[in-house]
Amino acid sequence: MAQNAHHTRFQKVKWGDSIAQIETVISNGIECLRLEDVQRHFHTVRVKAFLIDNVQKAFIHDEAGKNSEPLRIVAHLDKTVQVVGSIEAPDNDIQSGIEEIKDKVTRIDANTQEILRQIDHVMTQMYQLHEFTTPRYFFILPAEHRNIKTIDTVQSWFHVHYKLYFLCECSQNPKEMHVAPHEGYSIKRPRDFILRYGPYLKTTLTIAQALLSIGGFAIPQLGNVSAAINHVLPSQLKNSQFYTDTKQKLQIVDDLLNTVDNQQYLVGASIINRHQSRGTALQGAELREIQTYLELVDDKRSLGNLYRIVTADGHVRWVCHKHYDAISYNNEMSKYINEFTAMGGTFDETTNEALINQLDITSKNVELMCKALEKGFNIMKLTLTGCLIYEGDLKTLLGIIINRSSICCLNMVGVRVRNSFRVKKYTCQEMIAEFNNQTIKVRFSQANRGGNMMTLVLLLLQNKIRRNLDFSASDFLDHESDLQRSLKVNTVIKDISVEYCNNIDIMNSILSLEKNELHRLKLSHSLCVPSTSSHFCELLKNNKTLVEIDLMDPSGFEDEIFINHLLDTLKDHKSIKQFSFHVRNIRPSDQKETSLMKSLQKDAFISRLCISSSVISHKLTEALLRYASKEGKPLSHLEFYNCKVKKNDEAELKSLCDSGSVHQLAFYPEPRWDIMLKVINGPLNKSKRNVIFTGSLEGGFKI
Repeated sequence: MAQNAHHTRFQKVKWGDSIAQIETVISNGIECLRLEDVQRHFHTVRVKAFLIDNVQKAFIHDEAGKNSEPLRIVAHLDKTVQVVGSIEAPDNDIQSGIEEIKDKVTRIDANTQEILRQIDHVMTQMYQLHEFTTPRYFFILPAEHRNIKTIDTVQSWFHVHYKLYFLCECSQNPKEMHVAPHEGYSIKRPRDFILRYGPYLKTTLTIAQALLSIGGFAIPQLGNVSAAINHVLPSQLKNSQFYTDTKQKLQIVDDLLNTVDNQQYLVGASIINRHQSRGTALQGAELREIQTYLELVDDKRSLGNLYRIVTADGHVRWVCHKHYDAISYNNEMSKYINEFTAMGGTFDETTNEALINQLDITSKNVELMCKALEKGFNIMKLTLTGCLIYEGDLKTLLGIIINRSSICCLNMVGVRVRNSFRVKKYTCQEMIAEFNNQTIKVRFSQANRGGNMMTLVLLLLQNKIRRNLDFSASDFLDHESDLQRSLKVNTVIKDISVEYCNNIDIMNSILSLEKNELHRLKLSHSLCVPSTSSHFCELLKNNKTLVEIDLMDPSGFEDEIFINHLLDTLKDHKSIKQFSFHVRNIRPSDQKETSLMKSLQKDAFISRLCISSSVISHKLTEALLRYASKEGKPLSHLEFYNCKVKKNDEAELKSLCDSGSVHQLAFYPEPRWDIMLKVINGPLNKSKRNVIFTGSLEGGFKI
C-alpha cells in the first residue's frame, strides 16, 4: 500500500509508566499509527490493541470489515494512545518469576484494599454525627521510648507519660490524611482516660497502624502530604527514625489496650460498656470530654490547630488551615457567594470573611444564610455592622452559627434588635464572639451593658454543644444578677474562664447557681482584692462539682493569708483533683513556703506549679522532689521564673525529667511577665534563656 511523503509528526503512546513518541505515516491520505512501529519500540510487550480515552480503537478496515495491512489506527496527535498488551515471556523461568511477582502485587493490593475498606467503614460511621465540636480521629503514643519488658503490671502501664495526636480529616481517602500540625497533648489521669476510651482507642489505633503501613501517616518523605504542611508537622514526624519509633510505640499502646482488656479493668465503666465493640463511633458528648484529660490545651481551644468546616453534603470535618480552603471551596460555594452578595453582603474569598453592613436583615435573608451555612458555605469570620434584625431571626442565625457552621468569629457592631412588633428592643453596641472547639469566647465593649447582657442571654440560649464559656467580668459590672440569669439558662456550660473577676457578686453568680454543674474554673487577673479572694475560698467549701481550678494568674499570688486559706480549703475538697497555681516572692521559712511545703507533703492536688521571683531553699526543693515522686505522679508541670536556685538543687530538680516524674520542667532567668510579652509579641529567643523541657509548650505559652 503506497505511503506518501509528509513532514515528520509523532503520536504519543503509553505503556504502563513509559511514554514514547512514535512517528506516524500517511496511508491513502490518512495519518496513521502502525502497530508494528509501536511493537518495535515496546519490544518486551505483545501489543494487542490501542485505547484512546479508555475507548478501544478499531484498526482501519475495508467495507467488508477485514483489517487492512499493516495493522494501524487513525492517529490522534492531541491524545495519548494507551497500549493494551502483555509482557513477552522469553523462557519459563522468567515467566514463572513474573507470575510470582504479579501474585505478590495482587496480595498486597488486596490487603491494602481491605485496610482501606475497614477504615472507610469506620469513617463513614463516624461521619453520621453532625453536631460535634471536637476532632474525632486521635491516637496516643508514649512520649518517650520505653522498654516493654520493664512494664510488668497494669499499674505500670498507667504511669507511662502518653501524648495524644489528632489527624487532619482532609480526605475520605485514608492515604491522604496526616497528623495535625501540633506537637501533641500530654494526657493527665492516663488511667481514667484509657479506661474510658479504651475500645475507641483500639479503633483509632488500627487506623494509625494502617496509615503508617500504607504511607498515609505523614512519614518523613511526606509523599502524600502537601509540602506546605511540612513546616507545621510535629517535629518528631520529621525524624529519620520516625517510622521505626512510631511502629514500636504503636505496638506498646496496642499491648497496653490488650492488657487492660485482659485484666477486666473496664468493668463498671458506663461509657465503655456502651462501646465494647471495635469500630463503634463515640457520641458527641463523649468526644467533648476528651479536652478534660489533656494538659496545657492552648487558650484558643483549637485542638490540634484544626478548624471545623461543613462539607457540601452537610457533614462536619476538622482540617488544618492548609486544607481549609481546599476543602471548603466546594462546587456550591460560588452559588452561596452570589446569593450572599445579592442580599447586600460582601465576601472576601482570600480570607473567607463575610460582611453585612447597614442592612435591614429580613427573615428571608436569614433563611438563605442558614441553609447555606448548613450545606457548606464556609465562613471564617462574619461581621454585622449597623444592621437591623428581628430577635427571632437573630436567635435562628445564632443557633446555626454556634452549632452547625464553620464560623470561628462573629463580630456585631451597632446591631439593633427589634421584637415582633417592629419595636427596637435593645442594641448590641459591640461584641466579638469566637467559637473554637468547645469554647464560646465573648467580649463586649463597656458601653450599653444592658444590650450586652441581652445578647449574651441569646447566645447561651442557642448554644447546644459548646461547654466552655470565656468572658470578662468587667463587661458585667452592675449587671451581676443578669449574668447569673445568663449562666442559669445554659446547663451545657461545664467550663468557665473569667478575667478581671475581683467582684463578690460576680463570683456568686458563677459559683452559687442552684444547679451548679461547673467542672473547671479558670481565673486570670482576678482575686486581687482580699475580700473577694477570701469569699472565693468560702464558696469553694460549698462546691461539690469542681474538678479543676486554674489560678495561673499572670502576676502571681503573694498574699500569705490567701495562699494559706486557699491550700487549706483545697486539701479538704472532695472533688477537686487538678490545681494550677502561680505563686511569687517566696522566701525561706516564710509563711508562703511553709504553707506550700505543708501541702506538698500531705496532699496531692497540685498538678501545675509556677514559682516566680523567689528564693528556692533546699527544704522546698526536697519537698518538690518527694511530691513529684508520689504514687500517681500528681505534678505534671513545674516552672521557675527569675528564681534563685542552688546548682545542686537545680540538678536534682532536673532529674525529674529523666525519671519521667514531670512532663515539663522549665527554668527562666527572666520574670514571667517578660516571657509572656515575648510570646505574645513574637517567638522566644531560645539562645538567651536557660530552659529544660521534656516536651514543647503545646499550642504556645499558656497565660
